[in-house]
Amino acid sequence: MQYEDLVTDLEGEVRRLLAYCDLPFEEQCLRFYETERVVQTVSSDQVRRPLYADAVDQWRNFEPWLGPLKEALGDLAGVPASGEA
Repeated sequence: MQYEDLVTDLEGEVRRLLAYCDLPFEEQCLRFYETERVVQTVSSDQVRRPLYADAVDQWRNFEPWLGPLKEALGDLAGVPASGEA
């Protein structure tokens, strides 16, 4: 699952994920941020708000140091490796 796809088509990506897990789609999956449950993680603030696209492409700030990782991930990185168009 790619974050960019998730923020541009939340429902479509959630439906695909649930179908893969053989689970039914529930409308509440799209409103995860409305949960009343206690969240005890560093990202607890993020859990309480809808998805946002602010982080898209922020990885590019670190691109000069990502060459070996991109090479190791290959197609999974979702970006061309060095020397590729």
